[in-house]
Amino acid sequence: MATKRGIQELTRQLLDPSRSNAALLGLLEIGREAVPALAEFLRTAKPSTVAEPRLLAVEALSLLRTGEGLEALCAVATENLAAIPDPAVRLAEESVVSRAARALAEFAEPQVRTTLLQLVRGKPLLGVAEAFERIKDPRALPALVYWLQEDFYAQAAERAIVATGHAAVPWLLAYLKQRETAYDLETGASQRRRALILEVLANLGGAHLVPVFEHHLDDPVEDVRWGAARALVQHGNNDQKRQALRVALQMLDSSANSRRVEGEELLAEHLHLCADLVEEEVRRRRAQGESEKPLAPRESTLEILLRLRGKIESLRRPTTQCKT
Repeated sequence: MATKRGIQELTRQLLDPSRSNAALLGLLEIGREAVPALAEFLRTAKPSTVAEPRLLAVEALSLLRTGEGLEALCAVATENLAAIPDPAVRLAEESVVSRAARALAEFAEPQVRTTLLQLVRGKPLLGVAEAFERIKDPRALPALVYWLQEDFYAQAAERAIVATGHAAVPWLLAYLKQRETAYDLETGASQRRRALILEVLANLGGAHLVPVFEHHLDDPVEDVRWGAARALVQHGNNDQKRQALRVALQMLDSSANSRRVEGEELLAEHLHLCADLVEEEVRRRRAQGESEKPLAPRESTLEILLRLRGKIESLRRPTTQCKT
């Protein structure tokens, strides 16, 4: 049986990078007897630019799972980060708060959901989104859908929303209609949120959402049009897919090279549906005098179209009839 002094010594060793991992394993081997010392460590150890000791203590409490440990994790998770004046310290401590929030999902006590619902209404945190991915509480959906516009947290929020299932659809549709503007222009964050909402709807959706995807094929925002096109290719019938592939043709003119590549890839995957569209576009551009080899350093759209046409022709060679 470990002595109180021995437990305290192991807890202090969490502050020593050369001994911290061994100390953590020692505390876990001791088990629940180590929880009071770990909880006290979190209460007394001041946040610093080196978050590892506090992260290790949080990790231990999340694995040992006692009532006292839960109280300590809730206290850390609800810490007022804004009260930390040093931005470097605040950033390091945010990782501790985030890890504590994620650890709460390992507990079944009612106070866990109360704490997490309080947290999800505040500053976005990866650990909070990851906790809701596990517990799937639909009450978090309004905040999680809004977090889709936050670049660093969008993927975690998306996973949590998808995990919640079809309960998310009404919230996604409601936020899809909302545009945030500045100087009469939609903000980049709002554009990102709406585009990601279409992606999430595609993951959750079915035939009943196809009209939503069709409606957004004409959206003024390229990211939103592209999200709608990919969703429609996934869920629409052949005629609707052809509408989406027309948008993919538009993407070949995008200023973003990555979007041009994505557009070409989508067209290449569905050549049986868009062969005539590609041929029509080649003829139109040549009639307008578009050069196959422009002066711009990047590949021309006509070059991409001709490459697609070459793939179409190679598919046709073995047969005498074209599949449509």
